[in-house]
Amino acid sequence: MVQSTRWNKANLVLWRICLHSLNKGALGELAVQKDLIRQGYNVYVPIVDIDQVDLVVELNSGAMKRVQVKTVMQLKRGTAIEVNLTKYKNRNRIDVVAVYYLPKDIIAYYPYDNSHALSLAITTGKNNQTKGRKWFYSYERFPEFS
Repeated sequence: MVQSTRWNKANLVLWRICLHSLNKGALGELAVQKDLIRQGYNVYVPIVDIDQVDLVVELNSGAMKRVQVKTVMQLKRGTAIEVNLTKYKNRNRIDVVAVYYLPKDIIAYYPYDNSHALSLAITTGKNNQTKGRKWFYSYERFPEFS
């Protein structure tokens, strides 16, 4: 029986301290692979990740999409997940950013728009602002675009 992982605060603190960044990345990549296979996609993994592509996903149309996986361990501002994408800007190397939030074991698939950063809200902010926010849960399905 497969059990969904929910991390408690003690485990998260221990993981942040003890887990090497390569291991954190591997956890995210494996979680994304599992989710994409569950969604019905064929997933291909480069033997060596030197060109910023963690996975290649075959769409139902036969088109291939390059995916960069980002594993996030904590919220930096309390209500949103923030990912720095500066090194991918103007490189034309990725099509989708998969954001894996390890504490809740959830994934968002954001079509990369050549931006330098991505902020996905998990909860409503203290000021209840909703205008202009991108919601993490709006991106749970892999984007089918050509």
